[in-house]
Amino acid sequence: MKVKKGQSIEVEISGIAFGGKGLVRINGMAVFVDQAVPGDQVLIRITRKKKNYAEARVMELLKASPDRVDPPCIYSGFCGGCKWQFLEYAVQLKYKRQHVQESLEHIGQIRDARVHPTIPSSQIFGYRNKMEFSCTDRRWLTPDEMQLPEIDKGFGIGLHVPGTFFKVFDTKRCLLQPDLGNQLLDDMRQFIISSGLPPYGLHSHEGFWRFLMLRHSVAFDRWMVNIVSAAENRRVLTRIAHLLMETYPAVIAVVNNITARKAGVTTGESEITLAGNSTLIDKIGDFEFEISANSFFQTNTPGAAQLYDTVKQYAELSGSETVLYLY
Repeated sequence: MKVKKGQSIEVEISGIAFGGKGLVRINGMAVFVDQAVPGDQVLIRITRKKKNYAEARVMELLKASPDRVDPPCIYSGFCGGCKWQFLEYAVQLKYKRQHVQESLEHIGQIRDARVHPTIPSSQIFGYRNKMEFSCTDRRWLTPDEMQLPEIDKGFGIGLHVPGTFFKVFDTKRCLLQPDLGNQLLDDMRQFIISSGLPPYGLHSHEGFWRFLMLRHSVAFDRWMVNIVSAAENRRVLTRIAHLLMETYPAVIAVVNNITARKAGVTTGESEITLAGNSTLIDKIGDFEFEISANSFFQTNTPGAAQLYDTVKQYAELSGSETVLYLY
């Protein structure tokens, strides 16, 4: 069978490719299928055909894989935040190990390397200590939302559709962050709507509200709110800063990064401390870290502790060495 764009084919998914797409081979050609897991029997449609591979999407799930689970998030399959929510977590770990092994062999040309089992995260959800949400003047609608006759297609604040900079969901709740993060996200949404200031247009590059970044200190259960705007407006932003700190005692830092650059990054050209502190303190093991809005810090704090402990174990450190943390 010759694979053609637009063609519909019934297949059984045999593997997962690096990046998370299901994999099936049709007459020797690799076909990457979005939102499919090994063992799924599916009707697929070819959406893209190249010389050595093709891409497809699932038209109908004919028989679910025993490894498939119901994703708890309503945005699963549309949002770029999570790739594998519909795959059993233990199976995810198996494929992550396999992908490391394949990368060493195919890219690094390292044969028969010993790759240990993937160490699981102590939390599958609610573990991220940093989240970034984009503002848009025209939000992207899910298929369910498109069926609603009176749906507002204007302002949204949330996460992106995979591989895009301009398609932003109005994310009501993200399961990757602790619950207070979702309350802060909703409060900021309501405040932005009532502020009278326009959200930033990702095509027009005009508007005021650009991003909301939330940071969480796991060790001390404290929060930083970083509001990223296209211009300075202390009158409006100081009001929301004090409101957040009065409402939520765990919020100890509210800062404003300001950038007029078109690039979709949260790092400002300047920064103002609106209320409270300008940094958070978090801990990994015996070490405390002072974290600013634009600091790099591993986003899974307990996972970082596991990472460092594992490195320590394999390095067989005596305690007399000088260790550099280079990222």
